[in-house]
Amino acid sequence: MNNDNFMNEDLVKTKVTYAVLFKRLWPYARREKRLLFAAVFAVFGGAAVARLVPTLIGYAIDHGVKGKNYELFTQVAFAYLGLEILRTCFSFSNNFLFQLFGNRMLFHLREDLMNHVQRLPLQFFNKTPTGRIVTRLTNDVAALGELFTEGVITVFTQFIVILSVVVALCLISWKLTLVSLFLAPVFIGASFYLSNKIRVILHEQKKKLSVINAFLAENLNGIKVVQLYNRVRRNKERFALLSTDYRDTNMRSIYAYALMQPIMNLFNAVTITSALYFGGVMSAENSIAIGSLIAFLMNIQDFIPPLREILEKYQQFQNSLTSAERIFTLMDEPKEHELESLRKPDAFRGDLEIRNLNFRYEDNLPLVLKNVNLHFKPGESIALVGRTGSGKSTFISLLQRFYDAPEDSIFVDGLPIERIAREEIRHHVGVVQQDNFIFRGTIRNNIGLGDPRISDEQITRACEKTGYMGLLKRTGRDMNSPVDERGANLSVGERQLIAFARILAFNPDILILDEATANIDSESEHIIQDATREITKGRTSIIIAHRLSTIEQCDRIVVLSQGEVMEVGSHAELMEAKGMYYQFASAGAKSPLIADSSESDTTKMEVAEKS
Repeated sequence: MNNDNFMNEDLVKTKVTYAVLFKRLWPYARREKRLLFAAVFAVFGGAAVARLVPTLIGYAIDHGVKGKNYELFTQVAFAYLGLEILRTCFSFSNNFLFQLFGNRMLFHLREDLMNHVQRLPLQFFNKTPTGRIVTRLTNDVAALGELFTEGVITVFTQFIVILSVVVALCLISWKLTLVSLFLAPVFIGASFYLSNKIRVILHEQKKKLSVINAFLAENLNGIKVVQLYNRVRRNKERFALLSTDYRDTNMRSIYAYALMQPIMNLFNAVTITSALYFGGVMSAENSIAIGSLIAFLMNIQDFIPPLREILEKYQQFQNSLTSAERIFTLMDEPKEHELESLRKPDAFRGDLEIRNLNFRYEDNLPLVLKNVNLHFKPGESIALVGRTGSGKSTFISLLQRFYDAPEDSIFVDGLPIERIAREEIRHHVGVVQQDNFIFRGTIRNNIGLGDPRISDEQITRACEKTGYMGLLKRTGRDMNSPVDERGANLSVGERQLIAFARILAFNPDILILDEATANIDSESEHIIQDATREITKGRTSIIIAHRLSTIEQCDRIVVLSQGEVMEVGSHAELMEAKGMYYQFASAGAKSPLIADSSESDTTKMEVAEKS
């Protein structure tokens, strides 16, 4: 396992600017536009009220203190209290409404992203580590969520505050405003330059975190192999290298963040000093009233805090942009291609025909299947045999439309398979594999998979037909017994029986058994063989197996070698022909002609693409 490979795989294709970001997110904002408009109104209302406070204080000084109108102070006091109550209401409204708006947008985004991922082709999952996908669905979405729930609120609100402050300053004295804010562009430019530097560091930081997650996910999933082959120390060393690299990147970002505060403090000092000095000069020349000068100073003090908030959230925006790049790259991954005018048959007879099928996974890879021509009649059982890499698993994947075969090369009941919706194909084609995936939950949920169309009666009947119900009774369990993650508390044979019961419950028209009887004990094998006979009744069945006893029961046997069909016929016919199948049968199960599916064609394709 090469650390560089982990790094090189985590590439993003979409470079996101702020314009692109908001353009991509606008469809989600439109769904909650009433909330957005209400929040924006609250922001403008709060900013306007806040600027009235310094004006009120200045008015009290010029007319109350200088004019010794003490009754005015009472009126000003109550007016001030009213303004503060009004500002509090606006502040609560804009914060609450923006938070609500952001969380609803995040909900819509997460739903769309998850739906998109579930419709990606199998090639994507072969080339992308699971940990990386999980990072983008969780950490990156959460980081982008902060853009809504915190970033948008703060930046937009504080920008309006700054705008209102500048307007208020100009209304008091535009000359003093220009002098006081003369150096503002220099400090603001320096701050944004530093923030852009931080963005680059954050991008690298996200990339390295994804590498760590991918490394952890892969090694935790393979923890048995790690412990069995004593790779604990070696994995510890590799993780230490990745973790150290990630730590150093974090330290660079901390250093950059530390520079930001001194720059803002210096800007604050320069601004206040300029306002005090030149304001004092103008006041001495009677160019500005003392109350107006105090109002000016109060306003200009309100200029720095919102600017500091914007710069801090701008850095958060940088973080959100790196997350957005990764999310939009995932969203831009092409989904499984579908043609127009697809058909959705209610049922299949199970007539399969393959015409001149040539298939390769990528243009730069060799052919996996070469000039395959076969015809499977409805209700017929066909065995596929051949060495590892002969194309068996690829052939099965094409029938399930996990990969797209060339047009007009595979036909189901006379229809080109590309003209049948993927969901329909997968609904009518059932597969039992050597290592079936078992979910955490209960036995009942693993058989029915939560499909409302599958009743408890169908699940019970399926368990009885496969013999699984008898096994449950002997072990003192029932359909509601808990199942651990990946069926860790179940035997291999029991996991297979659950898969067989699942097939019977869903009742597909075409059945595929991919090494379904491999790696099980003799007692379970007897039960599973009975279950195999039960589930293949009346169905077109394609069986990949290396046990001679299973192959002999099939109507026909197809012998594959390096992607080509070498022989087709019944067991008796092929034995009489004394070809490749005869050599296997004569040598027994140890023949190299038949191998287990531990290295599938999909795995070989994945290795070829990553090398």
